[in-house]
Amino acid sequence: MRKLTSSPFWLIVCLMLFLFGTAESQKGYANQNPEESPVLLNRETPRYLSERSFRQALTQPFSASWSNVGIRAIVQRIRETQNISIILDRRIDPSRKLKIDLQNQTLEEGLTQIAELVQARCITVGSNIFIGPEKAVSDLNTLLQLKSDTLHELADSQKELKSRVLQLSRSQTFHFQDLDTPTEILKQISEACQLTIDNQQLIPHDLWSNFSLVSVNANESLSLILIQFDLTYDWAGEATSIRITAIPDKVQIEKTYPLRGKSIEAVTRQLKEQFPGLELTSSGKLLSVQATMDVHEQIEQLLNPQKGAKPVRPGTGETVPLSRRKFTLRVKKVPVLAIMQKLEQSGIEFEYDKQELAKAGIDLLKPIDVAVVDADAAEFCDALFSSYKLDYEIQGIKITLTPQK
Repeated sequence: MRKLTSSPFWLIVCLMLFLFGTAESQKGYANQNPEESPVLLNRETPRYLSERSFRQALTQPFSASWSNVGIRAIVQRIRETQNISIILDRRIDPSRKLKIDLQNQTLEEGLTQIAELVQARCITVGSNIFIGPEKAVSDLNTLLQLKSDTLHELADSQKELKSRVLQLSRSQTFHFQDLDTPTEILKQISEACQLTIDNQQLIPHDLWSNFSLVSVNANESLSLILIQFDLTYDWAGEATSIRITAIPDKVQIEKTYPLRGKSIEAVTRQLKEQFPGLELTSSGKLLSVQATMDVHEQIEQLLNPQKGAKPVRPGTGETVPLSRRKFTLRVKKVPVLAIMQKLEQSGIEFEYDKQELAKAGIDLLKPIDVAVVDADAAEFCDALFSSYKLDYEIQGIKITLTPQK
């Protein structure tokens, strides 16, 4: 996303169109570059795909060709034809002309190639593809995890905040019109999440083209807007407000890896060779690493490569039944609800009655420790749900949860 324009002359032209009741003003638009959609102030709400349908769309075959066409026009065309939400970072020149021929690739691969042509990168957040500068996307990937962890730690330390954290974790969808400002956009998000915002003066005035945020929680929606100004936020109060801050020069998160059956000296040497400057500390058979989420994801692959299987990308697992999958997961003090939401990104479905679980005193925000390696589905579910006194039934890609009798 990038501002359309902020020149006084352009705004005067828009005002004249409204005042004189031309055909253009009745439709609510002013003309732009003929290859792009006009500015519309009353666009119909798009019906973008979400959750499983969104992930499936990313794996479908995709072919298209453009020559000397601006990236914003390309993005808008893909949105309309594929029914998915794509967010273009404001720092990417929307008029940048591209020449690209995509044949028999997945939609996800095609979007990755488009991003690379403008020295950018894609990341999936909620049911959206965000295309932004490499560092911004790396920071976003880490900040999303940091803010989520902080929120759940807050609920863990103050039991009365669990319902509030659950409220902020629920997915919502937002649609924004052409010429909406970031301040207006954040106001809509904060009101829906019942949040107040401090330090809004850090957000410069800007005018954005239309876009949507599909199936995002509070953390995801706030971060997708603020990242485009190199800003982030801190939770304040009882998770009823946020304070906008600048992104630190170094955005990292600490994770601990158990090294059963591996030499800690050999692993440390391998990681330092592959990631120069990596911050490592060891204690017994535990290795703590301070790094970005991008690096942590690579470390996890190095330490726990899938045996004889290709790594599953988000959206590609829907057709593979759970009985044919292996699971490796090591987390500490993480709510099972957060793990379930992550698993849903690989196509796993969960079915349960929230009221039934609440009556049984089952709190999915209770933090747990999980450590499994190459576990089958039943072993994995035992590790996830036994401490919650939940029974589970596995059918294909669906896990149905009920309180233990």
